[in-house]
Amino acid sequence: MPWRELRKEHRHRYGCETIERNSLKVGIPAFLTGDVRLLVFRAFERVAMVGYKNHRVFYVVWIDREFKLYKH
Repeated sequence: MPWRELRKEHRHRYGCETIERNSLKVGIPAFLTGDVRLLVFRAFERVAMVGYKNHRVFYVVWIDREFKLYKH
């Protein structure tokens, strides 16, 4: 599915949304500098993946199956 279609999806279905760094309950790796925008992407309704997008690729840093990674 292209990114433009993912942006149209509801954020709790298969969409994505930006997440604030201070929402995370875990430490952020040093390679994720302040200029890197973190996103929550849902490939499955009940599994959130947090990471970042570089060009057309989404890099998964965390998988949040139990909804404990960030404030919901």
